[in-house]
Amino acid sequence: MKKVTVNYLALMIATAFVATGCNGLKKMADNANTIQRNIQPQPLEMHAGKVPVSITVTFPAKYFDKNAYLICTPSLSSATETKEVKFKSTTLQGEKVKDNNPTINYKAGGSYTYKDTIDYDPAFKKSDLMLSFKATKNGESVDVTSFKIGDGVIVTPLLVEEGLKVDNGEAATGRTIDAKVPKPTSSETTKDLTVYFPMQKSDMTAAEQKKNDVKAFVQAVTDIANDANTDLKSIQIASYASPDGPEDMNSNLVEGRGKNSVNFVKNQLKKVEGTQNDNFIQRQTTQAEDWEGFRKATENSELKDKALILRVLSMYSDPTVREREIKNISEAYTELKSDILPKLRRSEIKAICQSAEKTEDEIVKLAGSNPDELTQDEALYSSTSKQADLDTKINVLENYVSRFPEDWRGYNNLGNAYIAKNELGKAQTNLDKALELNSNEGAIYNNLGVLALANGDEEKAKDYFTKAKNLGGSEEAGYNLGVLNIKNAEYAQAVSNFGSNPSFNKSLAELLNKNNGGAKSTINSVDSEEAAVDYLKAVIAAKSGSKDEAISNLKNACSKDAAWKDYAKTDEEFLQYFEDDAFKSVVE
Repeated sequence: MKKVTVNYLALMIATAFVATGCNGLKKMADNANTIQRNIQPQPLEMHAGKVPVSITVTFPAKYFDKNAYLICTPSLSSATETKEVKFKSTTLQGEKVKDNNPTINYKAGGSYTYKDTIDYDPAFKKSDLMLSFKATKNGESVDVTSFKIGDGVIVTPLLVEEGLKVDNGEAATGRTIDAKVPKPTSSETTKDLTVYFPMQKSDMTAAEQKKNDVKAFVQAVTDIANDANTDLKSIQIASYASPDGPEDMNSNLVEGRGKNSVNFVKNQLKKVEGTQNDNFIQRQTTQAEDWEGFRKATENSELKDKALILRVLSMYSDPTVREREIKNISEAYTELKSDILPKLRRSEIKAICQSAEKTEDEIVKLAGSNPDELTQDEALYSSTSKQADLDTKINVLENYVSRFPEDWRGYNNLGNAYIAKNELGKAQTNLDKALELNSNEGAIYNNLGVLALANGDEEKAKDYFTKAKNLGGSEEAGYNLGVLNIKNAEYAQAVSNFGSNPSFNKSLAELLNKNNGGAKSTINSVDSEEAAVDYLKAVIAAKSGSKDEAISNLKNACSKDAAWKDYAKTDEEFLQYFEDDAFKSVVE
């Protein structure tokens, strides 16, 4: 790119000032080539949405007219649009001017450093830093045509958004954390049936044997036995007596109820292959009197004297004494006889089933079509499977939270799925519910931070990420904080928060923190074929002065995604190559 020389600047000023006939101004114009300028940074750079500029102008001895003003106004002129933005103006004055502007001494000369900052506008990604002068003396002034003094604007920090896509996927706003379980292997489940006995009897009534619960149990066991993917392992029977009769009688009742229950199950399942084998139906050892069952049932009851009854249980260890004392509470005992004790005269029958391990495909298929058939762990696992699409994950998780409403993990994962689908209201509802169930889980705070980012609230997001990191020190929360650090031009903090694992945005942070070698090492460790990776490699090479490497990586990026051609054409990182034939052959 051609640059305006100092001699050309002197010629412009001299031509304008000669026309005025003002000798002092003419002398300043004639010697304009002796003015030194230093611009920092060069090209200009955008950081945290702002474009700062620092221009130091040094005037030599015997240059600045003692009675003159010089008004300087920098501006950015877009190279791609008809658009200009002005920085603030500054007025300098000679030493005899009675005013409050910075003064430049005639005999010694002097320097002035101008600083200003403007908001970044994408129109100025490729632009020229211009400077205009207005010189005044004795009531006469001259405007000099604006001339170029620098280039702008490097916007490399904006690549953080491309980094999010490379590091996390196309729709990512930040790194979410799903609650995960290992892929389930075979799982054990049970089918349960409880049958009840009359007081002081070990035989079931005919009505009890024909109740609907019995029919459902028999059908379920039959279905399991006929399912090639499920193994019916055994049937376990535990029998009990209520603690309101003599202990020896209750012992006999437990024995009799156990035997009768075994015979009852054998008879009900006589058509089910394998259930008649020895030891298939097993009796469990139980206490003669079910005091533990009595205590739990009383605790969960609405009995008005239950506190007194429970106190009696705790005071006496002898069953005979406890029974007598409870019966002395006459009114309470009447309620016990009708509401509590009948439920303790029972046999609990459990069919133990072992399901075969499901393949990944089977789990994902059921997640989309019939999630009720998945165990809790299988359902949660399917929500994190790479084989499951977003709609399948939402389907299984909506089912999960209805089946397991007290498990924060389901709401957490469902919130993440809705973030990915950009249904942010539903995401908020589910993540809030997860937090209600578990307020000390760092993953939930991290995900709320990602949601806040998606809603444009970076301050709230930072608070959430910080809390998440403090609770668990998670890599994801650190990464998300690093992204915010880049956006806020906190590059050293970003490098620290990204941790040791390589990522696009860690490499970007290292580059912005002026560690070109570290940035190159990190991006070379990123396993991705995304065009943005090659583009960042090209920028790193250009900053390091490696032209061939820069052009080669840029060529790779543009061959993968032609959109990078137009981006590179206006990227001041490649300013030194804009007139290079090799560069032009890639981007044109």
